[in-house]
Amino acid sequence: MVDFTLNMYSELLKVINYNDCTIRSYLINNHPIILRHDVDRSLNNALKMAKLEAKYNLSSTYYFRVHKTFDIYTINKIAKLGHEIGYHYECLDKAKGNVKKALNIFKKELSLFKKWGVKTICMHGNPLSRWDNRDMWKENKFKDFGVLGEAYLSIDFNKMPYFTDTGRSWNSNFAVKDRTGKGLQKINGTEDLINKIKLKKIKKAYILTHPCRWNDNYVMWLKELLWQNVKNIGKRLLK
Repeated sequence: MVDFTLNMYSELLKVINYNDCTIRSYLINNHPIILRHDVDRSLNNALKMAKLEAKYNLSSTYYFRVHKTFDIYTINKIAKLGHEIGYHYECLDKAKGNVKKALNIFKKELSLFKKWGVKTICMHGNPLSRWDNRDMWKENKFKDFGVLGEAYLSIDFNKMPYFTDTGRSWNSNFAVKDRTGKGLQKINGTEDLINKIKLKKIKKAYILTHPCRWNDNYVMWLKELLWQNVKNIGKRLLK
């Protein structure tokens, strides 16, 4: 089966043996599986993934950027399917490193998500930016804004193996900002991840996907492949 298709993602969902896979629930209940989606682009793909998960009675977390993907219609649809809505912040980038200004942006943008009861946040990792958005919490507390947790800072990655499709690859070679400090788990594609979960070689997993990378339409699939290969060359140079 071709990788990075919704058909392949459906196969992954079939081996997930826990229903509430949200970040919020993990912080409260410490369950074995986290399914997280960073909606950087392609609202349509995000909705398709959300519907697939609902089909298998799974709930996951979708983080939306204010700059690119804040679409009330789509967010409402995904929330009604039972998924957690989160805020994908990039405030330090927007404030060009000014922490005080970044906090003001954060407060304003977080308020846009009030109707969905947002309790968790996740930094957006722009590889071209000189700033890491997580740094705004070095001397400040996101809990002061009513936030329960941050998708990187609130997780103990010594206990939760982390897998990411960053760079349209599961082997971590192209992760510039999507890192945990512990090192990323390496697998040979989604099928390998599926098999290892099925055989219980992986019993706990924090799985990050970007909906824009998963397409059943061949033209869109090929377009994403070619564009990601170009970006990966740039990431190699940055690293």
